[in-house]
Parts: sequence; C-alpha cells; structure tokens
Amino acid sequence: METGAQHNEKHAMLNVKGSCEMCKERIEKAAQEMKGVTFASWELENQVLHLNYDPDKVTEDEIAKVIAAVGHDTDKYKADQATYNALPACCKYRD
Repeated sequence: METGAQHNEKHAMLNVKGSCEMCKERIEKAAQEMKGVTFASWELENQVLHLNYDPDKVTEDEIAKVIAAVGHDTDKYKADQATYNALPACCKYRD
C-alpha cells in the first residue's frame, strides 16, 4: 500500500447493479485494478460499491465506466447489451 496517499484519499459510494457473489468479485476486482483505488467493497443487499481512491489518480466517473465495461450498470453508465448478455445466468439483474 502506498504511504502518504491516505491524506488525499476520498471515499465514494456508487450504485452498482448485480445479483450474486460472482458479481461482487467482478465489480470489486474491476475497481481494485484501477490505479488510485485503494479499497473497493460491493454490498449485494444495498447494491452499493464503497470506494477509497486518490482523486489525483482516478475519478469516480472513470471507475463507474470500468464497472459498466465489465457488465454492471451504474447510475451514470449502462453496461452494453453484449457484455451484459455474456454474464453468467446467476449474474443477470435486468428485468
């Protein structure tokens, strides 16, 4: 973990759609692989992703785009239909 980065760290909560533990793993992995993200935890029950990140390295907007790119809708960005369709059956959350 980077030292000295915590003083500039921000906390954010993003609404992210998903339906199971596989979704949780995919969402958290996508966020954590981004440079500047130091913590990511998605709550299945509330459909909320808690994040700690360095705003000098990454924005909430960029994180939301990456989450949508792996198949999960956020308030701002929707996963494209082909990506969503490729998710395992247990991960389908759209009606």
